[in-house]
Amino acid sequence: MKAFFASLGKQKTYVVAELFLVYFALGIGLIMLGSVLPQLREAYALDYKTGGTLLSVQSVGYLAVGLITGTASVKLGLKRAYLLLYALMPVGFLMMLLYGAPLWLIAAMLLTGLAKGAVTDYNNRIMSDYSGGNATPLNLLHAFFAIGACVAPILTLVCLQRGSNGWRLAMIAALVLLIAALVFGLFMHIEDERPAEGYQTPASGGFGFFREHIFWQTTAIGFFYQAVEASMMGWLTTFYIDSGALDASAAQIVTSLLWVALLVGRFSCSLIAAHWKPWQMMLVMCTGIAAFLALLVCATALPLLLIATAGLGLCMSGMYGTSVSNAGDIFSRYPICMGLFVSITGVGGAVAPTVVGLAADHVGIRFGFAMLLIAAICLLAAAILNAHTFRSK
Repeated sequence: MKAFFASLGKQKTYVVAELFLVYFALGIGLIMLGSVLPQLREAYALDYKTGGTLLSVQSVGYLAVGLITGTASVKLGLKRAYLLLYALMPVGFLMMLLYGAPLWLIAAMLLTGLAKGAVTDYNNRIMSDYSGGNATPLNLLHAFFAIGACVAPILTLVCLQRGSNGWRLAMIAALVLLIAALVFGLFMHIEDERPAEGYQTPASGGFGFFREHIFWQTTAIGFFYQAVEASMMGWLTTFYIDSGALDASAAQIVTSLLWVALLVGRFSCSLIAAHWKPWQMMLVMCTGIAAFLALLVCATALPLLLIATAGLGLCMSGMYGTSVSNAGDIFSRYPICMGLFVSITGVGGAVAPTVVGLAADHVGIRFGFAMLLIAAICLLAAAILNAHTFRSK
């Protein structure tokens, strides 16, 4: 890392500092939305279905923005596109603080999803360019998001102790940080992207990956994993409180534990990956996700909830990156394949939170949350099939 920072000039160092600050603010903001969801639902008299729709529409925005980030950076310049799309995040937060009509809230969450997708795209692209593809600075960048995610439930807990409007105070605190990162970014200098003269779309490599079993197995793993992940991030605090398993204060602390485990797991996976193959890692992680999720749904005692939450965080931490590595050869041979993979797997994250909300309205939050066990079982089945395919080779 020392060599990386030493290779940066003054302007690029400022840009990197902005990327870190934005990811930290994003970690606080996005995870806080899940942390305050029980209080937001109560304040605006929202049912579980509407709560699930809010979480799902954010994932829809995250997927949709990928269609415009490239064009926006060329047409507007990278800095303008970055700041304009990132600004949608504080705008969305402000909207949620001002008014509680369902359609208004859905529009606000869509804006946060668009901002999340744009920042993910631009931050990773810029950092990858500055680091020459070195994974260490990229891992540090993602660690800042995880640190913010760990802070969010604790900050929410402190604010909730201030009274019934504590959730508003928490969101205002996040809003101030999001705006501060936006203002900080106004003074950075990023080179604009321009299409090369005579630019043509590179050969896609065809659609031969449709005949590859590994592609479909990896896509199934990504689909069901994102269904579990998106629902966990959005519904976990609500599940703890509304199921009666934990009070509001304990729920925030245990939610923070999930992100501590995710942070530890991400660093651990980078070490384990040197000795284990991706299919082996995924088989273990998918087994753990199914087992710990079942424990979480059934448990009522605090020690078991802590074990289940920490276990889920550790098992989920490396899933997405490992699934990409699992089909790395296919992604290399068929460049168009990655875009399709991201789109299909993202649908899982967009649909599942609404399904949980719909079920919770009819049978209660514990049984609604238990719907994720179906996704976890499908996830494990896909991992077993994937392992069998690699063993056969």
